Amino acid sequence: MDPISQSNAGAVADAGPDVLAACALSSVPGVGASTLARIADRFHSLREAVDEGPGRLLEQSDDLRLNTEARHYLAQGPNLRELGVLAWEAARKVGARVLLLGDMGYPPQLRRIARPPRLLYVRGNLAPESRRVAVVGSRAADEVGLDLAQAFGDLFARAGVELVSGGARGIDTAAHVGALWGQGSSIAVLGCGIDVSYPSENKELFARLANGGGAVVSEFPPGAQPVSRNFPRRNRTVAALSHAVVVVRAAPGSGALITASEARELEIPVFAVPGNPSNPLAEGPNGLLRDQQAKLATGPEDVLRALGWPIPETPPSDDAPHRRAPASNGPSAGPDREVLDAKDIELWRLLDERTPVHVDDLARRAQIPAREALGRLAELELKSMVVQRPGKYFLRR
Repeated sequence: MDPISQSNAGAVADAGPDVLAACALSSVPGVGASTLARIADRFHSLREAVDEGPGRLLEQSDDLRLNTEARHYLAQGPNLRELGVLAWEAARKVGARVLLLGDMGYPPQLRRIARPPRLLYVRGNLAPESRRVAVVGSRAADEVGLDLAQAFGDLFARAGVELVSGGARGIDTAAHVGALWGQGSSIAVLGCGIDVSYPSENKELFARLANGGGAVVSEFPPGAQPVSRNFPRRNRTVAALSHAVVVVRAAPGSGALITASEARELEIPVFAVPGNPSNPLAEGPNGLLRDQQAKLATGPEDVLRALGWPIPETPPSDDAPHRRAPASNGPSAGPDREVLDAKDIELWRLLDERTPVHVDDLARRAQIPAREALGRLAELELKSMVVQRPGKYFLRR
């Protein structure tokens, strides 16, 4: 094993060998929490495993149950120490720190998972213990679902309850935004690296959470992309961090229902918000209620009451979301062609009155750059012709 370069000596001193070892081995493709636990058991610690090197890990690959991806990577003889330094420095560059399983700041709730994350990358303030409720749901939610998620986040924040969600488009984003409106704290658990903004339009939201509005958390190494296999692990962490999970909107088989399933396995209460049976996104929560796998939640007060937590009496903050009434001179049958050009009219016609559409989808369908579409939509919003929802989603008024 080659020694760590002199240029990285400061990083080693700052991070410590245990942190760097955890960063290194978690960066090996195909290595997750269960594999890290087996490595720690076999070598007595992750640090000793890194000291032994990739060849020794390969020798133990059957006992460690390394998958093909991990074996192939280790067969190339990577410098594991350098790998750890690179991961740690990438995290530090975006203002993240590393929490190890066993550290005083590590959330004790995660230890109830059979194989908890061996390390967490954290931006912001992640309190070890706090009253927390997860609000989860579909990325492509309807306007009513988004309003509900915001209301849950807002009232939980005013009740001193920290909101947890996955930072995704739709319900997750609306819940995070609601918590910020309520001047509370919110935790976004990512299914990608701590330095990756997914979705891209939530980069500013994640920055707000990290800079006083809560925390952004990931168990994945910096640079990890949001591939599908990451999200069940993300959903498990969302559930385990929380005292309850609320499903607002979810289609059958969605990630929100996986989060609910993880919560039930951990004996964490699950709540579901009922919806119109004609709405496909209401099938998930309605099914949970029908099968008696969740308690009814018609509003955030139901959750607080069931948990025995106080319900705030103060009114919502002045800048809380309110559904705006249509302008009296707004269009009834269509846009005013005299003040709009063809692209404005096309964007307006591409919108739906019930289901929000993301600006990227609108731009692609209108064959214009996303920045131009956003500018045009902003003008349409000023004319009371469209409504913008959190995460750059738009509705026709």
